[in-house]
Amino acid sequence: MSLTPKAMEKKKYILEKATNVFIREGYTTVTMKDIVEECGISRGGLYKYYGSTQQIFEDILAMGKEADYSYFAMSMKNEVSALETINEFFSSQKNELLNTQNTIRVAVYEYFLSQGKRSSQKTLDQYFNDAVAILSEILFYGIRRKEIVHLDEQDVERTARHIVITLEGLNILALSTSISPNLIQEQIELLKKLIS
Repeated sequence: MSLTPKAMEKKKYILEKATNVFIREGYTTVTMKDIVEECGISRGGLYKYYGSTQQIFEDILAMGKEADYSYFAMSMKNEVSALETINEFFSSQKNELLNTQNTIRVAVYEYFLSQGKRSSQKTLDQYFNDAVAILSEILFYGIRRKEIVHLDEQDVERTARHIVITLEGLNILALSTSISPNLIQEQIELLKKLIS
């Protein structure tokens, strides 16, 4: 069933407001009532679009993944420098690492941990593989444009996997311990060296 533009706007509004709730509260404790209150809409108004916090959260995750893909796709379509695009990506990752309290990252981990190993494994694998695919695409783009000259095509996927794993590890460290801005910068510079 396709939504009218007005209904699409309403869903977008709900997702934006719900994101704020998940950032503040995590995933496991958020209720539909919390989202109703944040949105300032009736319970029926929310249930018209979503039947559970899980559905809302999964749409938030999908929206984030789509935004990431669109960013890289538009950069390539507009023939923006691959290195410029990658540097912007690393800059946004650094910002997120330095401001973990203002991100949805805790809720994301809670969501995956709450799903049970069997059901979350497939979703986690998909998110990991999608992230690797997106990064691989921009790296191949940079190689084709002769901007990335020290990375062989056969090493692209392996390098993209390394970047994703390192950034994920940094996120876990940033959430669980105090990680210094210098350490974050050092690790991002090392990742940049892999491709420059």
